[in-house]
Amino acid sequence: MRSRLAAAAYATVEEGGLGALRIRNVAAAAGVSQGALLHHFPDKKSLTLIAIEQALTLAREDSVALLQVKIDDKPDVLLRLMLDEFRQFFFSGRFWVAMGITLEANKDDELRAAVRAKVAELRTPIYEAWADRLKRAGWTSDAAMVTVRSAATLLSGSAIRRIWADSDDIGARVKEDWLRDQLARRQAT
Repeated sequence: MRSRLAAAAYATVEEGGLGALRIRNVAAAAGVSQGALLHHFPDKKSLTLIAIEQALTLAREDSVALLQVKIDDKPDVLLRLMLDEFRQFFFSGRFWVAMGITLEANKDDELRAAVRAKVAELRTPIYEAWADRLKRAGWTSDAAMVTVRSAATLLSGSAIRRIWADSDDIGARVKEDWLRDQLARRQAT
């Protein structure tokens, strides 16, 4: 029941934005009574948290699948795979559901802290897994974390830029410049 409600909460936000996240809407989407929903999620904050948890859990499943892809861990191939995974996440509806919830949660200190903890719980292990994979391919611990963080920053920024502007050739050039710079840094160490 809980997983069905989580899926319904996520779908409700995905389809109608955070404003649609109402107990009656989620109960209807899950095909349960409002009382059944309230038994598992007694207030809107708990419903909000399960919606972001669902978004990030689905994204984590996709990320883990890409992390497990068997490739020759040549630096350029590995970095491209990591960029592909980050692009898949940051350009997905799951990211935008999570982002919308995060922005709204910033108005409430308690909810903001809970959302940040949920994001750290579900997204940080993905970044750590990429750093571990880079370390196994020869990066130092520090270089691996900087590379992962800069890749996430590059792709999240690119995703957000799409709100304001159409895609263009410059975005692809920026990504290729980042890749070239990361490979040069790695060879220098």
